[in-house]
Amino acid sequence: MLRRSRRPLLLAILAMAAVGCGRKPSDPVRELIDEIAAAAEDRDPDRVAARLSEAFRGQETIPRADMAASLRRYFAAYESIDVEVFDLEVTPGDGMARVRTRVGFTGQANRAFGLGGLLPPSAVYRFDVEARDEGGVWRVTRASWEQAAAPGASGGS
Repeated sequence: MLRRSRRPLLLAILAMAAVGCGRKPSDPVRELIDEIAAAAEDRDPDRVAARLSEAFRGQETIPRADMAASLRRYFAAYESIDVEVFDLEVTPGDGMARVRTRVGFTGQANRAFGLGGLLPPSAVYRFDVEARDEGGVWRVTRASWEQAAAPGASGGS
């Protein structure tokens, strides 16, 4: 059974995925984000995991293997997934980039498993993501997240 505390793991990957939609393909960081976005929309955890660094840490402690396992469960639990990015900021550095954004997540729970009442149909999170060039291949090395207010929500962040 899925635990409520693990839901943000999927959202972290979706945030990274959603950031690059519609960006210039000549930018390797945006190409990385676009590939993760396509993989998340296709609910393909192996493609997402392939773009995570071996040194990946989510919330400072979640290793790549645990993230990949969580993605498998989450992607199986949803029939469809959509993300929308707000307040995108990309700060490039020497061989790395930092991405900060808010991401709206909507998903249709898999009815075959009776998960409709257990999984959230929508949520908004604020993400801080780091990507690095690892020998000519850009990968996500770190991701952290926290719940945020929806864009335009009164009293939100």
